[in-house]
Amino acid sequence: MQLERIRLKTFGCFQQRDFELHNGINLIFGPNFSGKSTLVNAIFFTLTGKPIVPRVDTSAIKNAKAYSGTAGLQFVVDGERYQLYRATGKRIQLRSEKNGAWHVLFDENRVKVTETMLEEQFGIMHEQLALTTFLREGEIFEFLARQTASRRDILHTLLGIDRLIEVRQRFIDTRRIAKREQGRIHAHQNSLRFNAQNANEAEIEKIEAKLKNLEAAYGAETGDAALIAEWLQHQNRLQKQLDTLTGEQREALSGFNDIDQLREMIATIETAVQETVGLETKREKLIQQIGSLESQITALTTVCNTLRTLIESDEQHCPTCYQKVEREVVQQIIDEKETEKSQRHTELDAHKQSLETATTNLKSRRELEQRLQTLQRLLTQFEQRAGEIEEIQNELGTLTSRLAERGIQKGKQLPSETPTGLDKPKLKAQIDQERKRLDQLKQQEAVRLDRLGALQRVNRDAAKVEKTLLSLELACAGVDRTIETLQQQILKPAEEELHHWLEKMELFGQTRVDLQRQHLLPSLTIDGVDRSLMLLSGSEKMFLYLCFKVALAKVLGNPGFFVFDDPTLHLDGERKALMVDFIHQLAEEHQVVVTSYDEDVRSGLEGAHLIEMNRAHLDTTHTSQTESEKWQQ
Repeated sequence: MQLERIRLKTFGCFQQRDFELHNGINLIFGPNFSGKSTLVNAIFFTLTGKPIVPRVDTSAIKNAKAYSGTAGLQFVVDGERYQLYRATGKRIQLRSEKNGAWHVLFDENRVKVTETMLEEQFGIMHEQLALTTFLREGEIFEFLARQTASRRDILHTLLGIDRLIEVRQRFIDTRRIAKREQGRIHAHQNSLRFNAQNANEAEIEKIEAKLKNLEAAYGAETGDAALIAEWLQHQNRLQKQLDTLTGEQREALSGFNDIDQLREMIATIETAVQETVGLETKREKLIQQIGSLESQITALTTVCNTLRTLIESDEQHCPTCYQKVEREVVQQIIDEKETEKSQRHTELDAHKQSLETATTNLKSRRELEQRLQTLQRLLTQFEQRAGEIEEIQNELGTLTSRLAERGIQKGKQLPSETPTGLDKPKLKAQIDQERKRLDQLKQQEAVRLDRLGALQRVNRDAAKVEKTLLSLELACAGVDRTIETLQQQILKPAEEELHHWLEKMELFGQTRVDLQRQHLLPSLTIDGVDRSLMLLSGSEKMFLYLCFKVALAKVLGNPGFFVFDDPTLHLDGERKALMVDFIHQLAEEHQVVVTSYDEDVRSGLEGAHLIEMNRAHLDTTHTSQTESEKWQQ
């Protein structure tokens, strides 16, 4: 891909301008605040849809006076000429030149569709471009200013290995928590384990049959009077139990007409709770956004105060860059920053209001969850009582049938027949003993069923944890495979390309770099002697970093150009000269776009295609009527 033209409309500090680019080196030269970095941002934004500075919203790169901004690129790929336009409102258009006329190939505002199209047709990916093709303003200085412990991991910085390791560590921590939960569930399972077979069922049937024979024998010996009296007493006891259970059941339904209304209320609350899933995440995101906006407002306030101090002082030159202070331009910048700060305040107020609403909704959701737990407990209690009531009603029905066989209707008095001369205490005691045994077995059966239900619930929880652990194992294995793939597909060819550039720069002598040694920490050998990356000089680290970027660009698929935004920022004279030499070497094989305000860089890159930038041309139109009409299409 060879870039031919940058086209801007209400983008950054430009109202509408075109900039021609040539093959080889393109030097965008001018003072501070003249729009150099805006052109770099325009190239990156057009290709990726994102600002080159991380964590900056796209609305920040449009012209402050416009509703939206548009950046475009004209480029050549495989002999075909294209124009790509992207607006901050996420709309993107791709045109192709056929027979001297431009034809629209693609016009879309869906982000995923757009990025897929660009990746398939041109191999454009955001992370890859940021990693290999662009050098942000101050990126070299940021790298050199890092602590020694992190500065040695150059490869981690370029490939994003740190993020992979961090993700894997999070998976491992989550897996550790899941294993602790699994151990707790297994302990609970062991405490609930018992013979799940219905061992009491046969015994209960046997005792009921025996009891029936004993009652028949007792009735035959005593006449029916004593047996009927016993049955009536048992009937009264059962009726009292039934009345108690019915009362508890009514209490569980307090406030509801029937069980259907209770179930309907539970379903309604469950639906409401389900609809509020994600409130915590939304609230956390709002808190982060509020923090970011407050930081941006503080930064903008600091910038405005600094600039006001600059124009209010008697100094004629900036103490940092030694450029002449043009108060009108600085005041214009202050006004733009104040406008931007006002916008951030508006966004902050809106986010705070949204946060308050989200907090209220989250509190309401928690109250609903508590209400749901209460209703579910009442439903469980009602269903338990319903089972017990059904069992007692069945037993009452059996007793009522037996009494009806002997002519005793419910509510009638027992006949006055009284057995005489018969004393069967032993038989009576045996009947009582069997009834007591029957009640014990039924209680044991109820406990067994309850424990069986608890065990089934714990088994389901164990299955869920097992599934979660399996997913985490697969995730960890996936991250490990990704790192292994980086080693196999990227690092080995990157080594060869890196050696090519190190030899081309003649910086270290005979140098070998092993990128796969010590868990992806690069190992450096110079003239047959192992050298620690931590002991390299600042210049050596800087060019090792640059050679890494170029090598990875070769391996990952560089689009054919490099963009360096003020690469000599904060560098001394020696490093500036080395940087200029590196750019010349790079331009032998690639198109290079460089921005700078340094006269040493300008003289060092003599012969490059020069794009002069100055503040007087900001917010002005430099396109012909024909071009303007094309732009509006």
